[in-house]
Amino acid sequence: MKSSLFKINLSLLLLLVASFSFAQTSDDIQFEKTTQKFMRVDEGHIITLTYNFTYSGIVELNIIPPKVDCSCTEVILPEDKIKPNSKKIIKIKFDTKDKIGWQERSVTLQFTSDKIDSLSIEKTLTFKGMVKASKATKDAYKLSKRKK
Repeated sequence: MKSSLFKINLSLLLLLVASFSFAQTSDDIQFEKTTQKFMRVDEGHIITLTYNFTYSGIVELNIIPPKVDCSCTEVILPEDKIKPNSKKIIKIKFDTKDKIGWQERSVTLQFTSDKIDSLSIEKTLTFKGMVKASKATKDAYKLSKRKK
């Protein structure tokens, strides 16, 4: 009798743990927009893009600081943990200095939990737009062409 009761309790516990572990999905994090386009800008400006998202999961999440392709991109993450049923903002600053022409960049975010080791949700944010060369860059280009 004790052995059957133990097996039933163990089965219920495993079922509860399994359902809790798989309860979090990438659908629990919804961004208003994952891709943003910036208007044509002159080289040298810093563009700030704001990405609003809602988290509807049941455990607190952390965001691992993302690696970016170059120092021209800065990601500003929420300072505190992401609580269940909350709205947060992620800002991306893009420095257009020495960036000319069509620009398209992606930032991959990874959300994790302290409570569920296997939980990892990835989301990718993208921004793109045209950067027009500054007068100084155009003049430097013309000067280098003359020297050749």
